[in-house]
Amino acid sequence: MISDAAFEAGAAGAPAVGLTEDGQTALPAWLVAQQTCESGTVTCTFDGAGNPLDLGREARLFTPRQRIALAGRDGGCRWRGCDRPASYCEAHHIDPYATGGRTDVDRGILLCRFHHMELHHGGWRITRDGRADFVLHPPPGRGDPVILPPRLTLRRLWADLDPPPPRFRPAA
Repeated sequence: MISDAAFEAGAAGAPAVGLTEDGQTALPAWLVAQQTCESGTVTCTFDGAGNPLDLGREARLFTPRQRIALAGRDGGCRWRGCDRPASYCEAHHIDPYATGGRTDVDRGILLCRFHHMELHHGGWRITRDGRADFVLHPPPGRGDPVILPPRLTLRRLWADLDPPPPRFRPAA
């Protein structure tokens, strides 16, 4: 099933692709176009660094469209080593909303429920300088900060390939 995330070619000439919601599998543009009539799309344009449009609002919770943008950028839980897809994740404010943090895509990150609770109750924190990588900071004495790389970079780059030729099996 095609996700609500569809990507257009950006200024850098990136190919148009679509993503499945759970597996974050990149689909070529020809397949997205074929399925659009039945499932619809939501357009999200990314900059050259892979950051989605700013869809932020002064609201407590991330909107469905912001969550689509986060899913397109993050590909699921960004915690190191976690493989949970975007549909299993919650949008986390890296700047606490209660202390003036904004509900902007740039200031949000997807985390599965387990890691979201680990972050809030285990003394962890996530920071980001502008649009640089997210950095996971462990509690004092538990190691060094870790960069949380996006999960979809290579899948987006190679998604507009033609379908493979049919495979033939030798007659039995």
